[in-house]
Amino acid sequence: MKIKKPGLFLIAIFVSLNAFSQTVESDYWYNKPMRILQTVMRKPDAANYNVDSLVNYMKKVHANTLVVNGGGVVDFFQNDLPLANINPFIGKRDLLSEIVDGCHKANIKVITRVDFRGVEKERYDQHPDWFAKDEKGNPIILNYTTPEIFAPCYNSYYRNEHAVEFIETLFSDYHVDGIWHNAVNFHNTCYCDRCKKDYVTKTGKQIPVKTSTKEDWEEYYKWNEGVAERQLALMRNTVKKYGNDKAYAAEVFDMYKIEQQKQTGISFYSVAEYFDFLVIVAFMADNTAKIEYKDIYFPTAIVKFLKSLKPDKAPVILFGGNGTDHRYIQASPIDTRLWLWESASAGGGFWNCYFNGYYPANAPDARNAYITTDAYKYLSDNSDLIQHLQPVTDIGILYSKPSGELLGDDSFAGSMRGIQRLLTENHFQYGFLSDRQLSAETLKKFKILILPDVAALSDTHIRIIEDWVTNGGKLIATFQTSLFNENGIARGNFGLARTLGVNYMNQVINTELDCYQKIVTRNDLVKGTELTELLHNGGKTLMTKSINGSEIITGYLPKINNQPPENAYPSTWESNNPIMVRNKSGKGESIYFANEIEKLNYSVGHPDYDMLLNNSIIHLLGTQKVLKTNAPASVHICLNKSDVLPGTYQLSLVNTSGSSMRPYRDLIPVQNITVELPFAIKSAEILYSTEDRPVKFRENTITIDNLDEFYSLKIISK
Repeated sequence: MKIKKPGLFLIAIFVSLNAFSQTVESDYWYNKPMRILQTVMRKPDAANYNVDSLVNYMKKVHANTLVVNGGGVVDFFQNDLPLANINPFIGKRDLLSEIVDGCHKANIKVITRVDFRGVEKERYDQHPDWFAKDEKGNPIILNYTTPEIFAPCYNSYYRNEHAVEFIETLFSDYHVDGIWHNAVNFHNTCYCDRCKKDYVTKTGKQIPVKTSTKEDWEEYYKWNEGVAERQLALMRNTVKKYGNDKAYAAEVFDMYKIEQQKQTGISFYSVAEYFDFLVIVAFMADNTAKIEYKDIYFPTAIVKFLKSLKPDKAPVILFGGNGTDHRYIQASPIDTRLWLWESASAGGGFWNCYFNGYYPANAPDARNAYITTDAYKYLSDNSDLIQHLQPVTDIGILYSKPSGELLGDDSFAGSMRGIQRLLTENHFQYGFLSDRQLSAETLKKFKILILPDVAALSDTHIRIIEDWVTNGGKLIATFQTSLFNENGIARGNFGLARTLGVNYMNQVINTELDCYQKIVTRNDLVKGTELTELLHNGGKTLMTKSINGSEIITGYLPKINNQPPENAYPSTWESNNPIMVRNKSGKGESIYFANEIEKLNYSVGHPDYDMLLNNSIIHLLGTQKVLKTNAPASVHICLNKSDVLPGTYQLSLVNTSGSSMRPYRDLIPVQNITVELPFAIKSAEILYSTEDRPVKFRENTITIDNLDEFYSLKIISK
């Protein structure tokens, strides 16, 4: 049933009491590992909605939070606000009230999905001044929807005053537990009166147009970021008026899409401050004509990245249990299960975004209705442990937003994916460090820092990294690292030249075809190359010169033309320009690659790239590698440590040994895996296994007789 809106006096008391309660309790429900079901209802789904069957289904699959349509584009409650668009299929029924009441009786939280991205023309015509305008003063229309809708900007009345009143209605009338701010990003440049006035006030200038300079647009992007954050703050503050236990979150897309973050003004850095839990959209494949499956270990990377931003906030992957490219058909069952186990192995939560009805078992294709049950139960059974897990790390990967903006999404994603493939397949334990967090203090937690084509680095960050290496840090850097400052302005030489042991010769060579590296120095860094003098080279290569007595490991060879074979040889096999360079700096050491080795490790995949990078890490780590194992590359291993329970760890293994192509058709068990840990084991308890076998351990080594898809242990160290 509806509850009456509280008066201003009661709201004031309510806010005060909740402010007090926050001081005595900070462990809210949304801090725990999330087990979410989202039902994105179509309009007819409301006609015969049965709350009891929904609740029964959620209990069976161990989901404890429902995200359900509130409104905005289409309203699923009896909305009497301006521009209401009530779903005609609910009639006079107070559907949202029934859903909230039914879920709360079963101890299920309810988050309402609100969508303020736009309205249809009939509603736009009622208040055209509430929406965004293009450069010519015409409405901005989104035509990727059916029907097309008229968009509001971050400054608009619709996204602000109207949105506040809308959210307040949902809390005061329906007692929901949180707001999911769908389609939070605004992707266009707006020239409405509010935007023009605010821009002049803040900058003294007019909003740039298509013919404006790059500098003018950079200034606009910074202003737009402030406007977007102002709206996030308004939405969060509106939610928190009803209690600190009320959750506010929104969707943020691919962690590799830096350009979108810049253009929309909303980035991972900003949302980490405003959202109560952190979500990245993690569909296994995008809705495109040519299906390309994302790396099966992508959810692990997502969880590690989100934990690096805010270790105390729950990380969540938003996936589609019923398929994503074709929403009416099940997704691959094996891929879906592995997808969830990859997230669980790193301590992440789940968000099943379901599009075709009011719950998955009531659908035209219900084959995947219970595919999530085991993973959700695993989170439910082990919530207290999983909530406080942080990754044990050998290595830190620097996540550089300025570099992503400078190089573009494809290049940035290639670097990230190549490094993740290397570290995952070789069982190195890694975490992320964002440029926003980079400091002398945060570097202390890593034995090795990897700068994967981190082209844009500030002078301050360069000094921090230099000092860290001088004091004993170990560094791996590639390609254009430090050639630009944080604003994308070229330096002319590496900012880290002294640390890397090379100077840039102001030349980039296309080495995509028929190019090689010459082994110059034989040591442990080229272990496994005893039968060759040449190694693969591809992509692009910078021309460099070694300095400060640095050691050249491999060198650049000019292209050897493929045809005719009789002439396929160079005039000389000598190399004057280093590619792989090892350099000592104080107590520390660096290894630099002048080519795009981490991208090539992913795109080309020649074993030479994996070998050089793997050897480099082993050389720099020495005896400090976190764990050792005989598991194949297709078994992914995560070691996490509780930050509240001393000496308590989670060890998880995901088996992806299957068919040669995605999606998976088969999963092949792996036998007799040993994992050697960096501490003596006092006790070990199985958290998940498909077989009823006792844990086998001795001193610091775990032995697993048979690994099907997922195996997880709680380990107490001596």
